[in-house]
Amino acid sequence: MRMRKNVKGFILVELIVVIEIIGILAAILVPSMLGYIKKSKVASMNSSAKSLFDAVATALIEEDAEGHTISSGDHSYPGGEERMDEKIQDYFASIDELITRGGHADYTIKSMAVIAASCGDGNYNGGYPVASTIDNYSTFTLTDASRT
Repeated sequence: MRMRKNVKGFILVELIVVIEIIGILAAILVPSMLGYIKKSKVASMNSSAKSLFDAVATALIEEDAEGHTISSGDHSYPGGEERMDEKIQDYFASIDELITRGGHADYTIKSMAVIAASCGDGNYNGGYPVASTIDNYSTFTLTDASRT
């Protein structure tokens, strides 16, 4: 009399091998994926700094057309120049949201031209024209951008 074995499913060794392969792949992928979060947040702050740079440049053109001058040096939004703050907000609408979340928006003017802008959300900083990276995002200052 022959016994018939009807085997269904996987044996334990096969399951262990599959779990090991998944674990190895996860160990390789997870650390590399964590870097993308930082890179995307820094890239977002670089984009905000570019938007601030463009908004300030446009606001300076308007101020010049109206016969006003803005002193050279480092400035912040909001920084007491109400006309400039309003014009910057017209061209960079999300700047108030950035500030209310604990962020900063700074720019440097030299001879009625913007030469650098820096934005941060409290954790990550970005700059324009010198873009910030995950290696230097915590130490970036307007002075660094002014040197280029």
